Amino acid sequence: MDILDFEHKLVAKIKEEGIAPKPRWHFLLKDYVIWATGTISLLIGAAAVSVMIYLSKYSGWEARPETHKSFWEFFILTLPYFWLIFLGLFVFTLYYNLKHTKRGYRYPVWAIIISSVSASIILGSIFFLVGLGEGINNILAERAPFYGQVINRHMGFWFSPEEGRLVGIITAKNSEYSFNIQDPNGNEWIVFMKPDNFPNNFLMIDRPVNLIGSVLKDNQFQAEIILPAEPGRRFFSRPEMRGRRFHSPDGNYPPPFPPRD
Repeated sequence: MDILDFEHKLVAKIKEEGIAPKPRWHFLLKDYVIWATGTISLLIGAAAVSVMIYLSKYSGWEARPETHKSFWEFFILTLPYFWLIFLGLFVFTLYYNLKHTKRGYRYPVWAIIISSVSASIILGSIFFLVGLGEGINNILAERAPFYGQVINRHMGFWFSPEEGRLVGIITAKNSEYSFNIQDPNGNEWIVFMKPDNFPNNFLMIDRPVNLIGSVLKDNQFQAEIILPAEPGRRFFSRPEMRGRRFHSPDGNYPPPFPPRD
């Protein structure tokens, strides 16, 4: 079969099957969709990084020696697994989209992944500085199910009375050295504090706190160290939590706790 005969048969087949070249806009639209998806993936990954930075900053590293946990045990217990998986998912999405761009095949896998992670960290740090990480965490604390078990494991770490850690929101002051808190399960605790270690500067009604100490008996806790709680503080402003504190029949609750100083 010579070239001329092959060309005639090829033309005949194209006409027979009605094959036509795709218009240029089709390829441009595909590129725009790929780049748009990749950009969104980068932004979402950066948002996840900003939340991880926020959680890490307020994880209570300064109190780790008093929690009787080794560095690695503390690290594993407070590692934000949910956000790491979330970041990994969107880094993969970004990688997949970049590989399917016009010149994406030129770049090795490791270069795309390292560049994607680096860009997420840099942009995520900027997001954290402008308060995005805190804002996202506050919204999830108020609305997301399984917040303390999955999204913010710091709350689960601090809510372990049998290991000397307790988290809750202050509901009442009983005396100069005693106050009540409500834990994440809605239970009331009476907290006692030694006079020489009593930090009056941030102990206010409707302010969440982390406590380090020991259980005296049922729902009584002797606090050795009291720290202001940061990640998850908005969890206690959920209607069901506030309803338990104030027992409002009409659903009109007092305003939530004051903003962080």
